[in-house]
Amino acid sequence: MTKNFKLLLEEAHQLGLATDVIYPEKEVVKISDASRKIIVKEVFSFAANPSSASAVLAKNKEITYRLWERENIPFPRSRYFRNSASFPKNIADFNLKFPVVFKKSNGKKSIGIHTNIISFQELAKIVKNSDNSFIIQEMVFGKEYRMLVYAGRLLGALELVPPQIIGTGVDTIATLIQKKNDDLQEKILINEKVIQTLKRNALSLDDVPAKESCILLQENSCLAEGGSSIDCTDIVHKDILRLAQKASQALNMKLAGIDLICEDISVAPDKQKVSFLETNSFPSLSIHYDPTVGKPRRVIKDILEDIFDKKSA
Repeated sequence: MTKNFKLLLEEAHQLGLATDVIYPEKEVVKISDASRKIIVKEVFSFAANPSSASAVLAKNKEITYRLWERENIPFPRSRYFRNSASFPKNIADFNLKFPVVFKKSNGKKSIGIHTNIISFQELAKIVKNSDNSFIIQEMVFGKEYRMLVYAGRLLGALELVPPQIIGTGVDTIATLIQKKNDDLQEKILINEKVIQTLKRNALSLDDVPAKESCILLQENSCLAEGGSSIDCTDIVHKDILRLAQKASQALNMKLAGIDLICEDISVAPDKQKVSFLETNSFPSLSIHYDPTVGKPRRVIKDILEDIFDKKSA
């Protein structure tokens, strides 16, 4: 049973709602009270208008960016390619500045993402192995955040911190990863992304970092691969929230997990560079229950209370 589904059942029971697990293997449940019922598969997905194609639109980054452009939502300069054959043969026709990020058009959970690509030759090798459509995007720098917006309300916000280790002056990077994994539910994976991130910083798994030095293991956050999170719900600047609300409304989404990068989510967007990255129509809700640092947010409870017209205690 996934953590999202377990929390969904627990919150429904605490609100006095009936649950009927219809298909345990696929985590499908009917939740009901005396007057209404809903059927949920693991996590929620809501459109502001049920007849819209919001979930499909949100998965396609090219469509997302076109809709955001009309609403003046800031996002990194990007180019869409139907397949590897449509990719330019030389840098003169590329029209983006390095470093760049490679993303599958319909990718999710950081799968198929390559970050900090610094040359056209490196990018061409990645593109060559891509069978489907993809986005190339100028890389933006800062802290990565996830905002959960439901019906225009901010239910939770997290700063997402990439996997990293702290040097002891004695242990190798490989040993430090092993020791940190002893305390993590979601383990740090020693994969190609980790190897390449270390290589870009002139490091390898056999190196011994200085005491108290922070070693980044991936350039993008990934909670499923040893990343961490910091709750920042109470400090989100009102104008950044307004942009997030517009970003979800542009896709007609009632529930959206919105990813963005900026230096400080508590600072007004006109005082810093803010770049929205994507919206998730099936956002993980469990990540808000167990931040590495900060206050847990019972976001599933908030959603169920709204659906079933139950007031918070």
